Amino acid sequence: MSNIVLATKWRPKLFSDLIGQDPVVTALINSLDNQRLHHSYLFTGTRGVGKTTLARILAKCLNCETNGVSSKPCGKCASCLAIDAGQFVDLYEVDAASRTKVEDTRELLENVQYLPTQGRFKIYLIDEVHMLSTHSFNALLKTLEEPPEHVKFILATTDPQKIPSTILSRCLHFSLNRISAEVIRNQLEKVLTNENINFEENATKNISKIADGSMRDALSISEQCISHGDNKITYNNICKILCLMPAENINEIVNLIVNNDVKKLMDLIEQMYFQTADFKYILEELISIFHQTAMFKVTNKLNDSIYDTSIKSLSEKYSEEEIQVLYQTGVANLKDIEFAPDHKSGFEIALIRMILFMPFKIDTSEENNNNGNLEKISSKKKPSDQDLNQKSLQKKNNLKEKEVLSIENNWEIIVKRLDIDSITRNLAKNIIFDKKIDNTLHFLIGEDRASVVTEKSKDKLKEALTNYFGNDIKIFIETSNNDLSTLHKKDEEDYNNKISNADKIINNDDFIKTIKEKFDATSVENSVQIKDLTNGE
Repeated sequence: MSNIVLATKWRPKLFSDLIGQDPVVTALINSLDNQRLHHSYLFTGTRGVGKTTLARILAKCLNCETNGVSSKPCGKCASCLAIDAGQFVDLYEVDAASRTKVEDTRELLENVQYLPTQGRFKIYLIDEVHMLSTHSFNALLKTLEEPPEHVKFILATTDPQKIPSTILSRCLHFSLNRISAEVIRNQLEKVLTNENINFEENATKNISKIADGSMRDALSISEQCISHGDNKITYNNICKILCLMPAENINEIVNLIVNNDVKKLMDLIEQMYFQTADFKYILEELISIFHQTAMFKVTNKLNDSIYDTSIKSLSEKYSEEEIQVLYQTGVANLKDIEFAPDHKSGFEIALIRMILFMPFKIDTSEENNNNGNLEKISSKKKPSDQDLNQKSLQKKNNLKEKEVLSIENNWEIIVKRLDIDSITRNLAKNIIFDKKIDNTLHFLIGEDRASVVTEKSKDKLKEALTNYFGNDIKIFIETSNNDLSTLHKKDEEDYNNKISNADKIINNDDFIKTIKEKFDATSVENSVQIKDLTNGE
């Protein structure tokens, strides 16, 4: 293996070597091949995505002696080799973070008017350009606006918001994306294979995730792991080096949450504490697991994650709505953990909330009942024919009783009585009853609300109506372009009326009037927030 660090050795030298930035690369290639050159370029993006590398490739494209100005520099001529080695006299690389003063900028621009010494263009590469002072930007502005034909400016920054608009307007702006974990993993495994480094798949998965869109970070972490693991990258070594909890520990946390075992959960946290665990990181991992579980519930596809076991366990235990509760609880506590006395106590509270906020579920299985956890709720005895006849008669009577009421005129009452989740209730509130043919209820829905209709919500509404009427009910929903008077629209009207009434009350209040007169104040219309108005209760 070479003594050169991986991030330097595997730095891309051509556009084709650059990964994860296809839109930017395509635009630059077309611009170079069509000879449509700009005098100043701005590359923005997070660390390690290829801003400086892209700038150097562009410098080679502009100064290649063999191929001229093109998107495919030869990489072998004197100019290309000098740029790769960082020795090209007409490439001025400046770290704006260490040269922020206006004197530094003026010194840099003193020789702009002179022709290049070796190459076709003088290239000014200013890295972290947002660190320049206001006076430095002003000194750069005039030259950037009207540079000589032989000068090209390439600016790079991780924080474009701090760059004055006057500078931004004079640059061709390219925003580089965070590189996806999958792309990073594929490139990382390619590099390690070429370097004859043994690695575990779980290790490269974890590194690509921790890198957070930065290929350079992924290679740097890998370098550290190679040194620690004697030319081998293992998942356990990564956890040790970065002070991370192994996947099996996090999977165990999920398993204890599923089983509502608070005591064992607290004991496990105590053990992790003495292992110097990063509880904020663990909470972030749990949130990621909840997110992956929610996606699995919708798509029924796993992403080959190290937490696949936990994802399957959560999806079997909890509904879509309950997974959302877990996710929101995790996200809310991720914000609160910084305000806790310490991360450990904040993490403990987060887990307790995840368990306590879940609706209580009764397990009537024989195994649990025999353990004495719950009393038996139902008998295993087969119902008699008499029981079945009585039950059937009761269902028919219920149906006749409820059919007396007009569905059309009492749809709001029926919706309130239905045992349905929020998604299905939203569907019920956006449809109106049209007609009944046999046991099929026909409904209408507006074209603008047709997206709320899904096969899953239709099935749940059908099941709820069947249970309500005590008879097998079928539903049919047809799209209408008419203005429909739905329960959803009624809720909106009620909400707007309450907002309007609240504004009137506020504006007519004597105390508010006094405040307005004394401080020359005005009240913002429709700024009152009303809670719990559209829950259908």
